Amino acid sequence: MVTDAVYYFKKARSRALLLLIGLVCVLLLKAEGNDRNASVPMTFGPEVYTERRLALLDSLGDGMAIIYSRGDWGEMGYRADGDFWYLTGLDDPGAILLLAPREKHRAVLFLAPRDPEEERWLGERASLTDSLKTALQVDDINRTSELDWWLTSRIGHLPVLHMISRPVGPGSEIPPDMALYSKICDRIPGVTTKNSSKFLEAMRMRKSPSEIAAIEKAIEVTYQGLIESLPLIRPGVSEFQLAAKLQESCKQQGAQFASFAPIVGAGRHSTVLHYGRLDKEIKPGELVLIDFGAEWNHYAADITRTFPVDGKFTEAQAQIYDVVLEAQKAAIEAIKPGITPDSVHAIARGVIQRAGYVDAFIHGTSHYLGIETHDVGDYWQPLEPGMVITVEPGVYLPESGIGIRIEDDVLVTENGHRVLSNQIPKERTEIEQWMALTDH
Repeated sequence: MVTDAVYYFKKARSRALLLLIGLVCVLLLKAEGNDRNASVPMTFGPEVYTERRLALLDSLGDGMAIIYSRGDWGEMGYRADGDFWYLTGLDDPGAILLLAPREKHRAVLFLAPRDPEEERWLGERASLTDSLKTALQVDDINRTSELDWWLTSRIGHLPVLHMISRPVGPGSEIPPDMALYSKICDRIPGVTTKNSSKFLEAMRMRKSPSEIAAIEKAIEVTYQGLIESLPLIRPGVSEFQLAAKLQESCKQQGAQFASFAPIVGAGRHSTVLHYGRLDKEIKPGELVLIDFGAEWNHYAADITRTFPVDGKFTEAQAQIYDVVLEAQKAAIEAIKPGITPDSVHAIARGVIQRAGYVDAFIHGTSHYLGIETHDVGDYWQPLEPGMVITVEPGVYLPESGIGIRIEDDVLVTENGHRVLSNQIPKERTEIEQWMALTDH
C-alpha cells in the first residue's frame, strides 16, 4: 500500500491567503515586528506537500522546473491549477514554484508583490517572513519580481528546463512555463527543455488513502444534494431552480465549490451531453438527467442519475434505462489492475451495441477523477491500485426526448475495484422508490 507521504501535495489560500478551503490543519502564523501574516489553510499538513515535492525532485534528477499557479477566479474565490496546488497546498494567485534538484535551495516559492491599494479591496497578503517559510516548508520565499534575477544567476549550471505542464496542441494557449522557457532559450545559448510532465501525472493518478477519503466525502455531499433536490423534480419547476438547489445543498454542507457547473436536462435537453442553459420548465412524462458533483478539499465527485418526472419510467424509458444500467454494470465489473480505460469503454459499448443503440452512445465511458473532474491520466495505460475513474455510459434519443446516463466513481483496488458512490440508488426500481418518497 502506498502511504499519504508519497502521494499528497495540496491546498489553499487566495488573494489574501485567507481562502478557507481546507478544513484541516489551519496554520495561523504569528506576527513578526509590524508585519502581519495571513492564515495559510491547507487540506493536509505541510509535510504532505513537502514529500510530494521531494518525490518529483528525485524524478527530475537535474536542471530546474517552474510551476505556475495558473488558476481562475470564480464566484467563491481563486482556485490554483491542479499541479501547483498538488505541490504546495496553496490557492494563491500569481504564485510560482521553482524546483531545482541539485541546488541548495531545492524548492523556492515566489509570491506576487504586495500592493497596499489592492489589499484594501481584496484583503491582506502575507509578508515574507521566516515563520511563513517554516509553515510552508519551502527552502526559500521571494517575490515574483525576483524570478528573473534568480533564473539568470543560476541558469548557467542548470541548463535543463523541465516542462511539468502537460503538452498542448498548436491551437491552444501556450502554458506560462513553456512561454518562459522559450524566452530563456532565445536569450541563453545551450539551454534545453525537456518534457517531464509524465512524472507529476503519474503521481497524481494514484490516490493516497486521504485523497480517496476526500473524494468519498465529496460523493457523500453530492448524494445529500440529490436527496434534497428530489422534491423539485416535478412539473412546473425550472432546470435552473433544480441546479440552484443542488449547489445550495452542497454549500450548506460545507463544500465551498462544486466540481463543475450542474448539468440538468429535462425532456429533449436530457439528450444534450453538457446542457448548460437551464432555461426549460420541467413537464409531465419527461426524464430529468442530473450530472453533478461537489468538491471537498479540492477533490471532485462526479455523479449522474436520471429520474422520471412522473415517478415511474414509461415502457420506452425503462427499456433504454435497463440497457444503460447493464452496460455500466458490465464495465464496472471488469475494472481491476491491468485493464485500460479504453477496454472498459469497449465493454460498455458492446452491451449498448448488442441492444441496437450504439449510434446513440456518443461519448467515452470513463475519465480519471481527482483534483480535477477530468483529472490527469493516460487512457492507454493499464489501471493500477489507487486510481479513480468514472463509469458513465449513456444513450441519447433526441427524437424521443429520452436521454439516460448513469455515472459512478470507481476506485481500482489491489484485487479489483470498489464503487465509491455505491450508496446512491441507481436500479430502476430503486429510482422509482426514491421518487415515491418525495411529494410528487
